Order: sequence, then C-alpha cells, then structure tokens
Amino acid sequence: MNIVHELEELALATRLKRLGERLSQDVSRIYKESSLDFEARWFLILELLSRRKAMGITEISEALQISHPAVVQLADQMLGNGLMKAAPDPRDARRRMLSLSASGKHMYKRIGPMLKVIREENRKWLQQSGGDLLRILGELEQSLDSKSMYQRIRDGLANES
Repeated sequence: MNIVHELEELALATRLKRLGERLSQDVSRIYKESSLDFEARWFLILELLSRRKAMGITEISEALQISHPAVVQLADQMLGNGLMKAAPDPRDARRRMLSLSASGKHMYKRIGPMLKVIREENRKWLQQSGGDLLRILGELEQSLDSKSMYQRIRDGLANES
C-alpha cells in the first residue's frame, strides 16, 4: 500500500516535492561522479548570478520566486563552497551583494556541457508522459498567482459552513 498515491489530491504537494527531490538528487549524483563539488539545488542561483552579476538576497528571492530563508540557506552553502563572494552594497551597507567568485564562474563553465544533456534528457522524459507538463505547471502557477490555495481552501470552508 502506498498511502501517498492512495491520498491522491491530498498528497499533491508531497508528490511534487518528492519528485523535485528525486530529480535534484540524481543530478547532484552526476556532478559528484564527475568530480564536481556542486549541488543541483544551487543551479538557479548560479545561473541567475551568471546573468546579473551582483544581487542582494531579496532580489534573488524575488527573481527566483523562492523564499528569503531558502535563498539565505543556499547562498550560505555556496559562499561556504567558494562559489560566491559577498560585498557590502555601495548604496546600503546593511545589505550584502552576492556575485560569483572566480571558482563559481569556473564551475558554471564546467557544468555547461552537462546542462545541455540534462535539458535534453528532461525534454525526452517529459515527452514520454504524453502531456505538456511544463505548460500545465505554468497554468497552475498562474492560477495560484490569481488565487492562492490558502484563499481557495478558506472559500471552500466558508461554503461548507
């Protein structure tokens, strides 16, 4: 018996999280086997900083639409691994600006060929499902942008009363 599958919609968040964790673990394993000290969960920040050069935690959080505490945790890990550097914001010394270090830029170049393969394998894997999962995810995200699940549940509970 798989209770998570049995619960269907009630376990939707759990299933999505598990799927994300499986994908991230597999990609991190590939990096490790390739002698790269890099975690898949760091990729989005690495990519963003390779494009934008220097950003604050709040800017990164907003750009990636992930929580501020999650960005702080990832940034601290990346700083600890020498992939990023931090400097005071010249306009506001209370803020720290994050940018890729020389090691981070080098890592970005080293994982580049792998990213092409990861993209292609993800594309093929998604095609096997027969649906357009990326389009569906986009529609679900837009739907939650217009009305959060919190509000949907609140409205549903009010209608039950």
